[in-house]
Amino acid sequence: MNDNHPQHAAARAILPTLLHESSDWFVLNKPVGWHSVAARVTDGAPTIQEWISENLASQRDLPESGLVHRLDHSTSGCLLVARSALAQDGLRENFSAGFGGWAIGKKYLALVTGGIAPTGEFTLYFSSRHKGSAKVTVNEVGDRNEVGTCRWRVRRARDRRADAADPGAFDLIEVELVGPGRRHQIRAGLASLGHPLASDTLYRGAELRAEWNLSFAVLHAWKLVISGVEVISPSPRWADWER
Repeated sequence: MNDNHPQHAAARAILPTLLHESSDWFVLNKPVGWHSVAARVTDGAPTIQEWISENLASQRDLPESGLVHRLDHSTSGCLLVARSALAQDGLRENFSAGFGGWAIGKKYLALVTGGIAPTGEFTLYFSSRHKGSAKVTVNEVGDRNEVGTCRWRVRRARDRRADAADPGAFDLIEVELVGPGRRHQIRAGLASLGHPLASDTLYRGAELRAEWNLSFAVLHAWKLVISGVEVISPSPRWADWER
């Protein structure tokens, strides 16, 4: 893909915005279709790292322009950025922390194949497949460096009368990512339970009409809680869907 790809043009039309700032960090609202960091081989999609560097001179000398964590290309919402190398190191440690008051809280919104339990939790192990595969393998046992825990609750159950490609045909869930996040933890974890994200073709999710999320997997980083400060990204249209 390249800069002229329709998805890239649509993504570039929506720029990152500031959600909250403090003396040591700030939180951006990442649009869907943006990469978090610049890759050695780019597909032409915009990147948050480059946008920060171009717009905030004070961030240019920091690793990855101060980004504390990453969100998938398809994921929108809260992205934490440090203002200094010292703050970046500390925030990254807190972001990867397990249980406890010093860990940064992370909650997401997602549309998944309907019929998931009203509340639930999984602890699974996530490992990379062979080189060149984008998917991760999910197991019930594994190395402690691969473990990932998520809790969820249903915020809006599917409407069986809704068109199969509309948001109402899926369960809208709120997912808490507990402890250090693993690659594709929410996406692969829910898919392994039989409830893949809408439009997540990598994990065989059912299609959501492109107008709702540019045909990307439907996942939104809705809330971060940092040292008691709650930062919320506005819900996407698909989360507020009504017939």
